[in-house]
Amino acid sequence: MQRVVLFFFIFFSTQCVSHELSSGYLTLNQQEAGVFQGELLLKPEDIGQAANLDTNNDGKLLWSEVLANQQQAAAYIANALQIKQGSGKCPVSAATPTMRSISAESLIVYPLSVNCQARNTEESSEDSSQDSREISISYEGIFDISPTHKLLTTVNVQDETLTSVIAEDKRILTLSPKALSTASQFFEMVYQGIWHIFIGLDHILFLVATLLTVNLARHQRTWKKEDKKRDIVKSTVILVSAFTLAHSITLTATALDIITLNSRWVELGIAISVMLTALNNIFPVVFRLGFLTFGFGLLHGMGFASVFAELNAQSNSLVMSVAAFNIGVEVGQLAIVSLLLPLLVLVRNWHVYAKTIMPIASSVIAIIALNWTLQRW
Repeated sequence: MQRVVLFFFIFFSTQCVSHELSSGYLTLNQQEAGVFQGELLLKPEDIGQAANLDTNNDGKLLWSEVLANQQQAAAYIANALQIKQGSGKCPVSAATPTMRSISAESLIVYPLSVNCQARNTEESSEDSSQDSREISISYEGIFDISPTHKLLTTVNVQDETLTSVIAEDKRILTLSPKALSTASQFFEMVYQGIWHIFIGLDHILFLVATLLTVNLARHQRTWKKEDKKRDIVKSTVILVSAFTLAHSITLTATALDIITLNSRWVELGIAISVMLTALNNIFPVVFRLGFLTFGFGLLHGMGFASVFAELNAQSNSLVMSVAAFNIGVEVGQLAIVSLLLPLLVLVRNWHVYAKTIMPIASSVIAIIALNWTLQRW
């Protein structure tokens, strides 16, 4: 039985490392009437497989292959992404790509130029004004290879920021101030906050590492099971509250430009925080985890803010967008805790948990975080 449980935890930990949700970002900024500049950000493995960029078929997409097959990728993007403004169609062209890291994930960035055809000159000036603010986006990319793919879409037009999500069951968006009310934008940002806690593997592993010992007590330099469920719940509430308060503070302050810190150092700090938290489970040095969790939570809040900035939620709805995104992050976090806590309460009665499962799970998390640390250094 113990071997089965141990195998399950090792397998589950490996799956968490290997399986990542597919997400992309589309941003369009109006430069003048009918002209947009923007970016399309996609995971290398997604665009590589969808556009057949892996020319030597070795299963590894090299940067040289990305650059060599730039025109092939641009043709794929132009076919997969159809944009209209009012009644005018907008040809899409993609320029030379670059790389960018978002929420611990490296993405290929394709700069976009979108030129809309002139609208019907017989339209009234009133209708033309309305059309100029309405954008229709049809997207067919990536879904064939990843049905869970999401494209977080932000359009800035005439001092309005319109944000929504394209998914497998929602491939066409019509964005306009009339179509997207304040309430709908609020819930859209809540959804994006939830989505980003689920795709932010570093944040999830930090939360898991923090909670792995809430069901244990330290006696004579060894971990023993915590007998009282009330104390387990109490410890969980304290740690989750400390993390929530900390990252809410820095998420809000960073998104509102009250504080700024280089994103590279933030991402490095997050990786180190995950590693140290996991190692502290194996070799306990800090026992007042509430203070440690609060301190590391400040870094994670800045990481969430960097993702929020990529959504370009700004202008007259900035405060509302920050609040909604933060609520979404908390909802996603509580969903993870609600699934993990009952399991931790159950397995504390297994002798193998304190002796084997918890140390192995913490070691796996520490190794993953060490790899992130070296990558981000």
